[in-house]
Amino acid sequence: MKPNNTLGIVVNSNRYFNHVTHLADAALQDQKDVRVHLMGPGWAYIQTKDCKRLSKTVCMTLCMTSARRFAQGKLEKLDNIITLVNPDELSKILGDCSRYVVF
Repeated sequence: MKPNNTLGIVVNSNRYFNHVTHLADAALQDQKDVRVHLMGPGWAYIQTKDCKRLSKTVCMTLCMTSARRFAQGKLEKLDNIITLVNPDELSKILGDCSRYVVF
């Protein structure tokens, strides 16, 4: 990914998933790279059809601590969809993005 052309989307809530999807789609249409990082209750985005669809063109990560705390037993279908990362990876993810938004 090109850091100067990357939109980061941090999903920290289980609300506004349609906004996450629309923003990611708009950025992709504008030839931007997109990174989506899920944490806290935002892990629930993995249960949406849009997450699976976007995961084919977007770099998606899930905080490992959030996965353990909130999504136990619901992560078995994550192969090739999302990458589990340590909590300290968020600062690197944001550093790789030219701009980001938090939901």
